Amino acid sequence: MLVASYPFISKTLRDAGRTSIPSTSHCCTAQLQKNGTGYDDLNDLLADPADLEFTIDLLKIEVPGSFEKETWLLDENEKRNTIPELKEAGNELYHKGKYKEAEEKYMLALGFLEQIMMKLKPREKEWDELNKIKTPLLLNLAQCKLISKDYYQVIEHCTSILDDDPDNVKALFRRGKANISVWKMNEAREDLKHLSTLDPSMQVSVNRLLCQINEALKIKDDEDRQKLRGKLF
Repeated sequence: MLVASYPFISKTLRDAGRTSIPSTSHCCTAQLQKNGTGYDDLNDLLADPADLEFTIDLLKIEVPGSFEKETWLLDENEKRNTIPELKEAGNELYHKGKYKEAEEKYMLALGFLEQIMMKLKPREKEWDELNKIKTPLLLNLAQCKLISKDYYQVIEHCTSILDDDPDNVKALFRRGKANISVWKMNEAREDLKHLSTLDPSMQVSVNRLLCQINEALKIKDDEDRQKLRGKLF
């Protein structure tokens, strides 16, 4: 059969598999016909179109239900059912120290949740139920981001939780640690002091971080004084 667009499709696929792409000035049809594709056999086919015979190899046959669907093919119920599976898979990866892979599972689960929640009215019963599922996923993702030192993402995720639940102990603790790392000491103090009123069992950890803040500020003050010493105003 005659497949007139084959040279252009073939060029795209070949270029995708190369680190060095043949030089062509433009990739539109008219320019390729004028300047060539960068491949002699495809240029010959453009100059003298011919019937093409394709050989297709059947690698395997998969019956419905025997293969994992692409995420974009999942319907809403399938997404709902997949969310706890993704969370569990993320937890297992986290405990194995595979934090980046765990992040990906949590983010996919959160993506599914957001897609479902967008169709609902905020604060209605079903929305609230899904939001409760969202909180531990965000906390887990924030912990992974904390480990990878992506502190602003930690602050963003924890703030999202605290906007709905201002007394969430884990969110306060993780945001407090992230704020210290990006030198937001006042915000960190506020989070940690609030945390200490909510959970006395965290007092030792809170005190350690508060001491860390005080020590960091003292060092900075000493450095500033050294810089100013001897300068005239």
